[in-house]
Amino acid sequence: MTYADSRNALHYLNREKVIVVYVNTSAVGDDSNIITNEAERSVGHYLIPASTQLAYPETRFLTLKREWEDNTAYLSSMTKIVMHPAYQQIIGMGQIAIPLIFAAMEKTPDHWFWALRSITGKDPVLPEHRGRLRQMTEDWLKWGRENGHIA
Repeated sequence: MTYADSRNALHYLNREKVIVVYVNTSAVGDDSNIITNEAERSVGHYLIPASTQLAYPETRFLTLKREWEDNTAYLSSMTKIVMHPAYQQIIGMGQIAIPLIFAAMEKTPDHWFWALRSITGKDPVLPEHRGRLRQMTEDWLKWGRENGHIA
């Protein structure tokens, strides 16, 4: 599992130990952000073996989520965003991905609607909320709570 804290530190949960990597993010601009993201991703791959990523669904989900976000951040085509291989692999995780997607949505609204529809076969988004990221997210989170996917 990887996450960042307020000190620009990345924490990698590797079995029962936490490895902390500090990343200097003082540079500005798109190129430096791309380089920083790639450095963070590389460190994660080095510290978390592929076998661990496959054995722990949360780790696999977070690895795929980061890859998806990094590779689609500048895309405007929703089709290209949701057809990205990492996003499709998250869908392929099936039911186990649902609480992980909801946890991600609670932190930051994002385009998880296609994945949730694909996995659950449901679409709780109200017609008047279509195209509004926050309202669509709230509709899905409400559905997740009502159906026991969110504690």
